[in-house]
Amino acid sequence: MDRNAFHRRLRDEILILDGAMGSLLQEWGLPVGTAPEEWNLTNPDALTDIHNLYVASGADMILTNTFGASRIKLGNFGLEGKMREINEAAVRVARKAARGGAWVAASVGPLGENLHPLGKLSFDDAFNAYAEQTRALADAGVDVIVLETFDDLRMVKAAAIASRESFKGPVIALMTFGQGMLTVTGAGPEAAALALGDLDIDGVGANCSAGPEEMLPVAERMARCTDLPLVMEPNAGLPVLRSGKTVFPGSPALLARYAPRFAAAGVNIVGGCCGTTPKHISAIRKAVKGMRPQPRAAAPASALSGRSRVTVVGSGPAAFMGERINPTANPDLKEAARHGKWSVFANEAKRQAEAGADVIDVNVGGHGIREAETMCRALAAIQGRVDVPLCIDTSDPAVVEAALKEIEGKALINSVTADESRLRAVLPLARKYGASVIGLALDEKGIPDSARGRLEAARRIVNFAVSAGMKRGSVFIDPLVMAAGAGTAGGGAAVSLEALSMIKEELNVATVMGVSNVSHGLPGRGAVNAHFLLMALSRGLDLPMVDPFSPEVRAALRSADLLLGRDPYARRFLSIRAAAGVRRKRRGSGHLKGVKPGKSSRDLLREAVIEGAEDAIVERIKRLLDEGTAPLEVTQKILVPALEEVGVLFNRKQFFLPQMVLSAEAVQKGFRFLKAMFKPGEFKSRGKIVIATVRGDIHEIGKNIVAAILENHGFEVADIGKDAPVEKIIEAANREKPDVIGLSALMTTTMIEMEKTVALLRKEGLPQRILVGGAVVTRQFADDIGADGFGADAAEAVSEMRRLAANSPAAG
Repeated sequence: MDRNAFHRRLRDEILILDGAMGSLLQEWGLPVGTAPEEWNLTNPDALTDIHNLYVASGADMILTNTFGASRIKLGNFGLEGKMREINEAAVRVARKAARGGAWVAASVGPLGENLHPLGKLSFDDAFNAYAEQTRALADAGVDVIVLETFDDLRMVKAAAIASRESFKGPVIALMTFGQGMLTVTGAGPEAAALALGDLDIDGVGANCSAGPEEMLPVAERMARCTDLPLVMEPNAGLPVLRSGKTVFPGSPALLARYAPRFAAAGVNIVGGCCGTTPKHISAIRKAVKGMRPQPRAAAPASALSGRSRVTVVGSGPAAFMGERINPTANPDLKEAARHGKWSVFANEAKRQAEAGADVIDVNVGGHGIREAETMCRALAAIQGRVDVPLCIDTSDPAVVEAALKEIEGKALINSVTADESRLRAVLPLARKYGASVIGLALDEKGIPDSARGRLEAARRIVNFAVSAGMKRGSVFIDPLVMAAGAGTAGGGAAVSLEALSMIKEELNVATVMGVSNVSHGLPGRGAVNAHFLLMALSRGLDLPMVDPFSPEVRAALRSADLLLGRDPYARRFLSIRAAAGVRRKRRGSGHLKGVKPGKSSRDLLREAVIEGAEDAIVERIKRLLDEGTAPLEVTQKILVPALEEVGVLFNRKQFFLPQMVLSAEAVQKGFRFLKAMFKPGEFKSRGKIVIATVRGDIHEIGKNIVAAILENHGFEVADIGKDAPVEKIIEAANREKPDVIGLSALMTTTMIEMEKTVALLRKEGLPQRILVGGAVVTRQFADDIGADGFGADAAEAVSEMRRLAANSPAAG
């Protein structure tokens, strides 16, 4: 399908996507443990029937039965060798049912495995798997590709980039959000819309998640941050157990009531996900009949994002970029890079974020440093600690691309020049990965002496970027400022300010400038920087790059907001003044290694756990042991309580899955170091659990994380894997003699298997308590099926495990 035709149609009408596939396949007799996608080959008539029902209900787009048809996911069923055949068959079946009326949209879902550091897959592994699948779908003649149910921004980026390279038609990317309108990795609607919105795709949105009540605010928040068409596919509520059957309570009337509200929020395509049926789709169709897409407020022209934090540049109070991660200028960082002390980079990023930095520049270049590897490791550590948007500072395009694969949100690249070779090397990467870029106002001959010369260099950069498909708002221009103490060489600071004004007026793009350059080689640098900063902000500087710890610079930023009318009634200025004492204490700390004066060894070890500083954990344990603290006390009084504190932060939505995993890995490393020091019988287990994903469910990401967290809390874990039949669970329970049996299910289609498993375990007369959890499982469902406990996440699973193990009839 032509992409322009797709967008033209969306300007005129609200389109209807179809509803659930998996639950209907079960009604048609799909056996538990069978890959739904296998029916594309073995039972195509059932799929044709389902597609026909959705077409008859008024769906404009029907989704192929290919959600789990990647090579990696099919491998769980021994079908990886039939990947292309399965995808081609799915398109053929859907095309037959569409009868030339409905569009055939290919459904593409997650791979069932996590990207590093949460899992073992690399970005390239994911890209290659998606490239294979989407090439097969494109060759089979799909009209649209819909990437569904993603909770990891890097994973969906890999899928989107692979789809675009394989397929010339429209591509849509949908995330799934849970409690607090966040994904399990901590991405929010605004950050997701920004991170995906500059990729070369045709729509963004959300699916699955929960019912329409919970999804409507997601739509409203995404609508504020993107100009792309919006797509929403809510569930028919969350599943419950009624009369021994798993059902979704959301009626067709409920979805019909919300469909016009989605349209009013600016949504262009409405459909259904888990639990929705042709009746739901028919009700939605009737509810929005005759409605036209609603205009939306303009999205921010220039914005960057971390995992969930968004920094809008050029609107409201002045944003600023922290400049202090640079090994060339800091020997401690250089030493950390050489010895793999990535927590040092994370600590410095955290300090800058706490000092108010809205963006953090990351430069890891230097003699003897392997830049690509160091950049990727540093970015992974930094993103595990802070949620501030990041700037990739390197002159090597290969390092730029390696770094962009690690970035979760929308990054800034520092930088390009008007040299065409540099533009051709870097701007396609920015476009491909959805990043913004800094353009330095210089050309092949160097920095122009005149403001007009810099303007023309900037114009070449902007024009080239726009012609390469980038949005104008994704280009930041640096007019460059030289050291004022060097006389008028390079035009002087006055020329930089003049160029800044001209660039802002004639090109209307965001501007950035390394303010500290102006005072290089001078005494009293803070004062010089602050005065120049005020002058530059008044001329149109949007994103100054500064030292966040300079009191003069910080005062200048807030004073500028007040004086330039960006701080009505001086509210921000006064609130910051009130907290000045706190900041004075912070700026007195100039160290990088995280060993703060006055902190005890216990505090430092606790911080290492909370910060996920795996590279520092053993060193800090050794320090405690040298002070006479017993290994058991280190474990029970410091490591385990610190990990429990991480669980509390996770429950409060202050930490997310990446931080929890980093902390767990740090504790695990500490346990391995201490294990050999325990006296025989000294370390007592807090309880034992047999844990499994139920039969028919091949997902074990959540189960694996829970298992690791439980082990780090002192529990013994017997993990019997995924797709576990009840007979295998019973055998393990009799062999291992656990206190608790833990069951996980990720898919709504396998919830019924969880109910059957619990019933059979009870019938067997096993004494163990039963703990259940998983993305689709609720406390109500756990109660309905007779489970003894429910863990909504890893932190709650630990709490429930502690309670159940203490009261298990199997204990002792």
